[in-house]
Amino acid sequence: MAALRRTIPGRTALSDPKLIPSSPSAHDLTGPDSSSKPDPARLLEQAEWLLYIDSRRAGELGQAALDATRDQPTLALRGEAYFHVALSKMRGGQVEPAVEANELARASFAAHDDRRGLLMCDQLDATHLHVQGRLQEALELHLRILARSTDVARRPTDLYICHNSRAITRKILGQHDYMLLDFYEALNAARACESPGPHINALTNLGGSHTDLWNLAEAQKLSEEALDLAEAAGAWTAFAVAVFNLAQCYDGLGQTARCSALLERIRRNEDRMAPGVLANNTSLMAIAHLCAGDLEGARGWLERGLTSTFTDHDGKTDFARANATYLMAMGRNEEARHILQARIAEAAAAELQDPPYSRMRLLQVATDVCERLHDPAAALRYLREAQGLYETLVGRSSRAGFIATQVAHEYTAAREDRDRAREAQERAEVDRRRLATLNHALEERMRESQRLNEALQQKIAEAEALQVQLRDQAVRDPLTGLYNRRFLAETSVARIELARRQATPIVIVLIDIDHFKQINDLHGHARGDEVLQQFAALLRDRMRRSDIICRFGGEEFVLLVDNCDDATLAEILDGLMKQFRGLRFGAGEDLLDDCTFSAGVAVLDVDGADFEALVRVADLRMYRAKATGRARVCFRDA
Repeated sequence: MAALRRTIPGRTALSDPKLIPSSPSAHDLTGPDSSSKPDPARLLEQAEWLLYIDSRRAGELGQAALDATRDQPTLALRGEAYFHVALSKMRGGQVEPAVEANELARASFAAHDDRRGLLMCDQLDATHLHVQGRLQEALELHLRILARSTDVARRPTDLYICHNSRAITRKILGQHDYMLLDFYEALNAARACESPGPHINALTNLGGSHTDLWNLAEAQKLSEEALDLAEAAGAWTAFAVAVFNLAQCYDGLGQTARCSALLERIRRNEDRMAPGVLANNTSLMAIAHLCAGDLEGARGWLERGLTSTFTDHDGKTDFARANATYLMAMGRNEEARHILQARIAEAAAAELQDPPYSRMRLLQVATDVCERLHDPAAALRYLREAQGLYETLVGRSSRAGFIATQVAHEYTAAREDRDRAREAQERAEVDRRRLATLNHALEERMRESQRLNEALQQKIAEAEALQVQLRDQAVRDPLTGLYNRRFLAETSVARIELARRQATPIVIVLIDIDHFKQINDLHGHARGDEVLQQFAALLRDRMRRSDIICRFGGEEFVLLVDNCDDATLAEILDGLMKQFRGLRFGAGEDLLDDCTFSAGVAVLDVDGADFEALVRVADLRMYRAKATGRARVCFRDA
């Protein structure tokens, strides 16, 4: 299913390559006398301009500004110069030199009481935590910076760096909604930057994120705009990122002609990109050639194999898919199946899972090759897993599309309100100059404008409250991924009615993990969360697809099970108990094992006529199970 096409705010001046201003020349930096000393302030202006176009060069300009002010160690702008050096090195992977330069920048900013500069140093600290893999700490620091920056005057580039870095951290943490909102905040900040670099970078990041969430139409639009801007500005690193985003989009959307045009554009600019950047992405280059129908071109990239910089899970999976697709096109179906099965087995043995989109596409190819080889059982197995991933991706795509549309609407409305307010102010100023005798009437109009502004703020507050309400109505528990209590309450009515019409039995099982408070107290809430997540995974594995599994609250879970006799249900719950007792958490003195639960069962029209009545009976029986020793299931009162 193609992702729904969404819209985002329209182009600004910097979105048109013809309107991108040129960066200062070397002559501008040194002045008319070429032998004169470079102007450090102009060097730093150029460094900020190049920050997201050529970060290495931006760092060199920051160092040049330090060299030019070597005899003025207390000069205020040296903090800015150190910061550019630090940021360039961090973006280039030189972590320790980046940390050292950041500390020098912080000392300079502190000496001049530069709160804006100190915030940016903290921002680089957050990036350092991210690089170290301390993602939650990084996010907490990002949020503290955001809270402390409300009364600090900041540049558009500062805002872009903060929003963009926070979004990247949220992306790794899997906070997809907040990630997109932060990336769109970054895009809004980038539009106010003089340099096109942040705008290009924002578009490539958003394009990549929408690609990951399978919102391919939106990803295509963003990435195509990024590609045009990057080519016009000579931002070749961003150009390459946009190319690879588009290769995935065109392949996923089956846009053969566009993919052919993209390959031609790559060939036209290949000499301008960093050496080896294409060779380090052999799988996506092969996929692009396959999408364009160029089998020979695909073979050329596949023969290069996986490079050392592209052996992550999605790289391996995409490479296996491209290789198998090529072999199938050549009629070598057995070889294709062997490659696919090897990759599937390798992924199963690895700790990290493939990204859902890459995994789904691999399984689709595996389905096709099994059908060609007349192996319907294997084809069906792969197809079922692919369909499950497809349903997951459709949900993510729909949510991402909704956020994109929401942001576009809010941005357009804010821009129209701003324009209307600006026009009103201009008219009021003209009236004030021309109609001095009507000053009292003008004051009344200004007060009315204030009332309108307050009404607008109230509407915004109401819209924000509505947004919070909509989020609260989400049907999934964020910790376990199971359905939540609201979903169960709404769904149970229909399920009970259906069971009555079809004369099938239906039961409620209320489960409570034993001694859960002790687990939290002795091992910490993080371990408690891990126990809840693992127990939820066991429930998903043990219960049938037709059963409804819900986290009812805290350590309580509710199962809605239909068409299942007592003996079968008892066997299922007994197996669940054994598996739960077999789980081990932690090690050594922190070892936690032999976890158990107590459960109560209530049967429709035997123990109650509606959902609430069944839950009350099941709850009483669960407490009876606890009272009689825990680690057991109570089916009846006797």
